Amino acid sequence: MNTLDTLYFPDTVLPVRQQLPLALFFNTIHLLQPVEDGAKEDLDEPSDPGSYPFTEMGFCQVHTPSRLGADRDRFLHLIHDIRNKKDAYVEQLSYLTLASLSAPASRGDNSKQAILSSLLHGMDQDADAADEQDRLALWQARLVLKIAEILDQEEEELALQLAAIDDHEIALFRSLQGEIRESGEDDVVEDDPFLELLELKQKMNQPRPGMIKNRLRAWTRLYLSGPLPVKPWLWTTRRQEAADILLEQYEKESGQAPLSLLQIELPARISHENTDVIREVEQFRTEVQPDLQELAAILGKLVTTEMSIVSDPVSLVPQAQAWQEKWNSRLESSFPASQYGRTPLTIYLLAEISFPALIGAVQGQEMKSPIRHVLLAVCA
Repeated sequence: MNTLDTLYFPDTVLPVRQQLPLALFFNTIHLLQPVEDGAKEDLDEPSDPGSYPFTEMGFCQVHTPSRLGADRDRFLHLIHDIRNKKDAYVEQLSYLTLASLSAPASRGDNSKQAILSSLLHGMDQDADAADEQDRLALWQARLVLKIAEILDQEEEELALQLAAIDDHEIALFRSLQGEIRESGEDDVVEDDPFLELLELKQKMNQPRPGMIKNRLRAWTRLYLSGPLPVKPWLWTTRRQEAADILLEQYEKESGQAPLSLLQIELPARISHENTDVIREVEQFRTEVQPDLQELAAILGKLVTTEMSIVSDPVSLVPQAQAWQEKWNSRLESSFPASQYGRTPLTIYLLAEISFPALIGAVQGQEMKSPIRHVLLAVCA
């Protein structure tokens, strides 16, 4: 427990631009993936080969609970068709939107079960009704997560295209349209396409209402479907909405507010197009490794310690203020805020609860575990 390992949620893919800042702080990031890895010639189009630059050194590790096994190829054929023949699936998938994951099953041809069975070309005829229901629910969760990956990838590609439209180019476009006056004031017209592009760019990473909630629900179903080789006591998300759901649920279940133990800064952006950036990240990791091991030991001991209700985080981690000042100073030296921007990473203590209990598993499922409390890191 002397390393900062974390389970990342509810996303199942971690783009390199998000991965690099997290690599400065975490030792290992574990990711769930809806479909286990297989042959390189898979029909499901893989992410950019460079999306996991630290995989070889063990930084990113992926896990698939309840592996698909013999059903894997059939599922990947479905994803391939959805990716390349969206129009043919729109009507059916409209009944399997992210919001429908928690809705009660309806009757008739448009029920979730009927549509899933149709999409998946039938289920195991030897399975009883309960087993088939569970399997359908898990397949739907995998489907939700894979569609979310496709949407994220398309959004990422659009964001990169929009990033190419810099202020200078927009000024030239507006000049050609006659929208820049000699006074220097812009007369913004009602149907200004470039203003719309800027607004779209600003909203690009804002989640759609309810989408993250339902992605988290699908991720939870996958997480609870089978054992993992690791059980990190620290979970991490870059989705504030997902964090809020767990923090609110914790307060509801425990009757007490989560405690903010530590807040540090991370770069808001690190471009992987810089050929030296991987070396710079690795060098920074090496320099701060002793401090990170010390922090991991403190937090690891904390999550196993029996405690009464504590409302003062300073009494739990008295070194926090000095540690975060030291961290932020080192970060500024290596990755200046003027060049890389800043985003906060906050670590919360969720006392007297396990993550499975928090997200809906049976209470007491991990009674034999030495972990009495868990930590939630929010980088948003």
